[in-house]
Amino acid sequence: MSIRGPALGVLEISTIARGVVAADAGLKRSPAILMHSRAVSGGKHLVMFEGGVAEVEEAMLAGKLVAGDLLLDRVELAQADDQVWPMLGAPVAPPDWSADPDAEAVAIIETKTVCAAIAAADAACKVAHVIVRDVRFAVDLAGKAYFTLTGTLDSIEAAAQAANAIAADRIVGLEVISQPAPDLRGKLFR
Repeated sequence: MSIRGPALGVLEISTIARGVVAADAGLKRSPAILMHSRAVSGGKHLVMFEGGVAEVEEAMLAGKLVAGDLLLDRVELAQADDQVWPMLGAPVAPPDWSADPDAEAVAIIETKTVCAAIAAADAACKVAHVIVRDVRFAVDLAGKAYFTLTGTLDSIEAAAQAANAIAADRIVGLEVISQPAPDLRGKLFR
């Protein structure tokens, strides 16, 4: 497994053309690494930088300035949680967790933006022992995003509270299921 980050910065821009220009500006300003520059549903564009804290801050600053009023959302994490990095390749379909005894509860967190989902997942993972499962960013979702978490009920409740606190105004739906039905365990989305 490769070492990532430690810092992560994501810009969510309302037009594809301005998104590419923002990625270019960030790369010209800083030696941060461009992880992704891609169009997603809703006509939005995601730009993801990784690297040292100062490098990502500089790239994000340049990208934000160029994005201007077309910037929809952003997230900067100086030390992204280890479970956030695999999310960035969304969609992520988890291995079957139907027999995982520690998956006694599940949280489904749906957000208005990809940046909100990343920030919410980072906060959730840092406050409680939970596992990120399903992840989907913007594609075929009209620009929205969602992810799921499993763990003990108390861990899921704490993680859900942390996710809601960090992304409250950008949460579309946040649901917790205690003891998911056997036919739903491990395959929430078929």
